[in-house]
Amino acid sequence: MIKTVLITGSIGMIIGSAGTLLTLFGDGSVRMEYLEFAVALLLFLVMLIGSYWFVMVEPGKDKKKRPTS
Repeated sequence: MIKTVLITGSIGMIIGSAGTLLTLFGDGSVRMEYLEFAVALLLFLVMLIGSYWFVMVEPGKDKKKRPTS
C-alpha cells in the first residue's frame, strides 16, 4: 500500500510542479495554455490510475509468502 502511495504521489508532485511552473513563468500564449491543459489532464489521469491501483491491488500481493510451520 505504501508503495502505491509513494509512486503515485511522486509522479503527481512532479506533474503538479511542472504545471505550477508553467502557470507562473509561461508567456500566456495560446500554445502555453494548451500545454498547461495537457499537464492538468495528465495529473488527473495519474490520480485516476493511482486510486484504481490503490483499491484493486491487494496490500500483501507484492510480498513474498513465508512458509508457516
